[in-house]
Amino acid sequence: MFEDRRKQLGHALSEQNCGTVIISNPSNLYYFTGFTGGEAIFVMSLYTKEGYVITDSRYYEQVEKECPDLTLIRLEKRSFSEIIKELLFRLATETENQITAIEESMNLSQYLKLCEICEGFEFRICSEQINACRMVKDDEELEKIAKAEAIGDAAFSYILTIIKPGIKENEIALELEYFMKKQGASKLSFDTIVASGSNSSMPHAQVTGRKVQDGDFVTMDFGCVYKGYCSDMTRTIAIGAVSEDMKKVYQIVLDANQRALNQIKEGEICNYIDSLARDYIKEQGYGEYFGHGLGHGVGLDIHEEPRFSPKCDVVTKENMVITVEPGIYLPGKFGVRIEDLVIVQKEGYKKLSNSEKELIIL
Repeated sequence: MFEDRRKQLGHALSEQNCGTVIISNPSNLYYFTGFTGGEAIFVMSLYTKEGYVITDSRYYEQVEKECPDLTLIRLEKRSFSEIIKELLFRLATETENQITAIEESMNLSQYLKLCEICEGFEFRICSEQINACRMVKDDEELEKIAKAEAIGDAAFSYILTIIKPGIKENEIALELEYFMKKQGASKLSFDTIVASGSNSSMPHAQVTGRKVQDGDFVTMDFGCVYKGYCSDMTRTIAIGAVSEDMKKVYQIVLDANQRALNQIKEGEICNYIDSLARDYIKEQGYGEYFGHGLGHGVGLDIHEEPRFSPKCDVVTKENMVITVEPGIYLPGKFGVRIEDLVIVQKEGYKKLSNSEKELIIL
């Protein structure tokens, strides 16, 4: 599997005319090598696919177990930069290519040091090409993401049994997190969002000690990590009496969510899917209250490419995993967001988040 991914990486970088690639982003490091530990750097020849993992004594045994087909280089008393220099010059001698692909996330001090000591080398930022390898998921990845999302669905069903007036936002968040970990999640995909009442008008509100009250909307955005892969879902529910204005806004968001979902399939341009929800919300008079993108890719990271946004012109492919999360946020009043996680298919989509979306009033 990892060998095939490295071949794909070589193909993705072929048009950049690079001879070698340096990977240090933890998610990319795992994706291309299988290494799950901490600090390490992967260097590979794009011609021979010969690969090296550089790390310190904390991870020697782990690299040997997880990356048996790669060469371990022990850091010992040398620096990462010194070892990378040695590798690059040796590999360049074999290939006569001194162009190296790097990620934009590379540590700045390390980048400057490499530029200083690797005379004659060009370091070309190729994050777009590197990250593109991860946009289409394989069957194993899809299975893990689906399991993570199923844990989220179960957590939502559970939390509905305990939410009532007087419970605090931070208590709801804690219950969600505890439940997901009890169901097999290793950690959270991101900091859980629980926003009630006027707090729900902030898309990424911080969890507070505010007590839920009758007449509130409560927006819950949460996810977990299962065997390295993330989930993400948002549901907004109501407590007690709900105004007609709240019902109206909720229905507009729900309709926008479904309008976008209805057009998802392989071959669509991402910004077109975004426009289906965005234009509808605008037509209903709430365009200025929906400021974020409609969705983002999900996988090893909670935010990956591609994105359903006005700026993304990526064409969807089968087995991309992406969120659909329109929202309307009325400052000082309330907000509504409904988020599903879906797999793009050749014709249509498969929804991984199966929790109820019609307005739930507790």
